Amino acid sequence: MNKQDLRVIKTQNALMNAFTELLKVKEFEHITIQDLCDYALIRRSTFYRHYKDKYHLLNHAIENVLNRFRQIHLSDIRFEDPKPFLERYIHDLLTFINDNKAIVNSVVTHHLYDETSRIIYEQIYQAINKQTQYDIQTGGRFDVSPTIYNHFLTGGVLSVVFNWSRDAHAEQTLTTVKNDIVNLICGMRATHMKRLN
Repeated sequence: MNKQDLRVIKTQNALMNAFTELLKVKEFEHITIQDLCDYALIRRSTFYRHYKDKYHLLNHAIENVLNRFRQIHLSDIRFEDPKPFLERYIHDLLTFINDNKAIVNSVVTHHLYDETSRIIYEQIYQAINKQTQYDIQTGGRFDVSPTIYNHFLTGGVLSVVFNWSRDAHAEQTLTTVKNDIVNLICGMRATHMKRLN
């Protein structure tokens, strides 16, 4: 790794740390680029070399979290039975949300179709689409459009997770929500995906 790579990594880490800390005390919509730069001790021009705006930074942060969970459990992915992978992946996601309530509540607003929700939706969609594409590449065929299937699952997962995080987990434990999400995903998959021999 050369010095340039190290500087880029240090800057991105400083911005991510600033972003995380600011989200603990401010709502996402009230965080400015200047706030991020002041906290990370960088210039605005440096910020814009790495990110287009704070939404781009948010997208990058969410992508990193979801990819980290996926990488941790990558060896658990099995075409025949994705349930063990999904259980661990969804558990980690819900645990992250539970452990970072202040940050999540700062980002997730009551508007289901705002920019932050769109970013989160796209990241969940990509994770679901990776499994769908893996299924197709290994001989699986869907009796519904894979795109509609992916959007349906994404919308369901997003809605359940948003509502669970907002309702302060009043009625459902993390384990209950995880099991319900995994059972619904696996049930949809069993109903609509068949393996060609």
